[in-house]
Amino acid sequence: MKKEYPLSLIYLFTVFAFVCWSFAFIWVKQVYGLGFKPLTVMVLRLLVASIVLGIITKVMGIKDNIERKDYKYIFFLAFAEPFCYFLGQSYALYYDVTASLAALMVSITPLLAPIFAWMILKEKVGILQIVGLIVSFSGVLVLVMEDLNLGGKLFGILLMLIAVLSGTGYGIILKILADKYSGLTIAKYQNYIGFLLFLPLFYIFEYKYLGLITSAIIGFRYIFLLGALPSSLAYVILANTTRRLGVVKTSIFNNLSPIFTSFLALIILNEPFSKGKVIAMCVVVLGLFISQFNKFNKKYI
Repeated sequence: MKKEYPLSLIYLFTVFAFVCWSFAFIWVKQVYGLGFKPLTVMVLRLLVASIVLGIITKVMGIKDNIERKDYKYIFFLAFAEPFCYFLGQSYALYYDVTASLAALMVSITPLLAPIFAWMILKEKVGILQIVGLIVSFSGVLVLVMEDLNLGGKLFGILLMLIAVLSGTGYGIILKILADKYSGLTIAKYQNYIGFLLFLPLFYIFEYKYLGLITSAIIGFRYIFLLGALPSSLAYVILANTTRRLGVVKTSIFNNLSPIFTSFLALIILNEPFSKGKVIAMCVVVLGLFISQFNKFNKKYI
């Protein structure tokens, strides 16, 4: 029987996971500045994640066998994320999409998640969840209107849309698996498969560029952080959160990404910040709290 943590602790862990993913936007940008290319970063990142999760599983003596009938779900989970999601996100950042804009687009996921969760999983969507989604997305729109020059070519923005759709599909499949397997098991296998999917592309397109990397030691430090936190610990937390809260409520936390990332981008990457962004972020957080408020959340569609 899985150990159930207090709901307050689940929320705290989930916020921590999204902080890790917010840092990921920053670290990826920094690694690109050191000469690393997208496929190289993804392969090394997933290699680190696979090693970290493998060691943890071994040390803790966890049995993590997957039932044969679930092989297809594990594969499609890994294909959606990390494979398709990382391809979209990483190349979007590589093609001049700013960290702030990338995080902003990821926050679109909560608008899609309820639709797919309701259609596929028959997951109930409460009235306050709908209100919270609308309020949060209003904050996202304010962020867009506040800074029309967030950056990014059209091609990069389209790549981020692929990441958003992949992330939505990932959340749906994750719900199916999270009821049967631990977050550690799911994160471990998705990283293993993701690594194997990326490896041929890396050897074909980027292996020959390894000699051009500058400041490799600093770059590998960021890659280790990417593998150990966003690609490992954060996914373990996400799997457990999805099992407890469902796809819809978990996806709402995506709206925290543009807030955290904007602050980090301002401090670390010197991306522009303004009073309008502060107001918009407050609206996003308000929508988050509305969607999580269960007391009056009685009616469903």
